[in-house]
Amino acid sequence: MSQHQQLKSLLQGAGLKVSLVRLKILEVLQHAECEGRGLSSRAVHAELLQANEQISLLTVRQVLCRLGACGLVARGEDALYRLIVRAVAA
Repeated sequence: MSQHQQLKSLLQGAGLKVSLVRLKILEVLQHAECEGRGLSSRAVHAELLQANEQISLLTVRQVLCRLGACGLVARGEDALYRLIVRAVAA
């Protein structure tokens, strides 16, 4: 299964609609997770801008909050967001 398909399944399994914005944010978090790091909402936004994705910081924060509420990402005490690995492995 491709990374894109895996992320789509992840969203659907959490009961969320698949949207381009959600997929892009999950891709950024997945890449960061592979490098063993978490990202702040500003860092996620900066990475999206670097990839020419015009998504507002407010939208990034709202999506991260929603993904967190569904158990797909976690916000640590350090205010960094991380993809929950068990969610990806499922």
